[in-house]
Amino acid sequence: MSKLYLQIEHYRATHDMNFLRESQWFSMFMLLSEFKKAQGHADVPAKYKTYMPLGGWVRRQRSAYHEGKLDSSREQLLREVGFNFRLLDSHNWDDMFGKLQDFKRQFGHVWVTNSHHDVQLHNWLTYQRKLHWRGKLEAEKVNRLVELGVDMRNKTANRWDEKYAQLVEFKEMHGHLRVSKHFTTDKQLVNFVKGLRRSRGSISAERCESLNILGFIWNPGKELTVILNKNRGDEAWMKRYEELKVYKGEFGTCYILTTSLTHRSLADWISVQRNRIDKLTPERKLLLEEIGFFEDNCLVAVKIR
Repeated sequence: MSKLYLQIEHYRATHDMNFLRESQWFSMFMLLSEFKKAQGHADVPAKYKTYMPLGGWVRRQRSAYHEGKLDSSREQLLREVGFNFRLLDSHNWDDMFGKLQDFKRQFGHVWVTNSHHDVQLHNWLTYQRKLHWRGKLEAEKVNRLVELGVDMRNKTANRWDEKYAQLVEFKEMHGHLRVSKHFTTDKQLVNFVKGLRRSRGSISAERCESLNILGFIWNPGKELTVILNKNRGDEAWMKRYEELKVYKGEFGTCYILTTSLTHRSLADWISVQRNRIDKLTPERKLLLEEIGFFEDNCLVAVKIR
């Protein structure tokens, strides 16, 4: 009897069984276990092409751990499959550099892409570049990487100015800065805006001031909630939306199995939103987009046997 099996049985004994069967968290954990069996490690890349949501789920587990919000039972299960909570810092630098040298001998270059079978090497190399851009990578290591042929330049240094100019154009065209896929097909601009909101605390005061002068919306969810709460016809919808936000905050997903016993009414409401997406008002679409509704509802239910 494996140690992992005993850990799972302990989890079953200390948690509600109906919840366990329906839990999206546990479904994703089982996928992680399958990934470990196939790849020999649990370092899922952020953009794992085989099953995209798994990369995001793994990232959320690390964030929850570092914020002290990860349930101890879940932490134990993750550790059992060899999950690294400090993924990139856990690798020995010289060992990874040696792997990069082997890669160059085999392929003749050091362009380790996402599609390469060694995801650990790709993630490690990306991390070295980011450390260098932040001035946190020792000069000796930078020199070794450059001598091997690694391009350490930050090619996105001028990206902010370019995207800011696009924001100005967007406001001139639409009269507001509620940038989303419902108003533009420019996915890069949408992602840029999302990134600004996530990293507000690390953006320079000068850039923040420029965005504020332009009328940038740092918390669109709060603004749209105020608008919808003024309309009595939106009261019932907003009540369900707030329930969904609480669920997403607790379980990290907007996906609920339609067979759920504890969240059946919310699951039915989600199904209605998904089926009537073309009829939703722009405000409702933006609120749902803010909590990742459209991405999460692309998930395929994983049955727990």
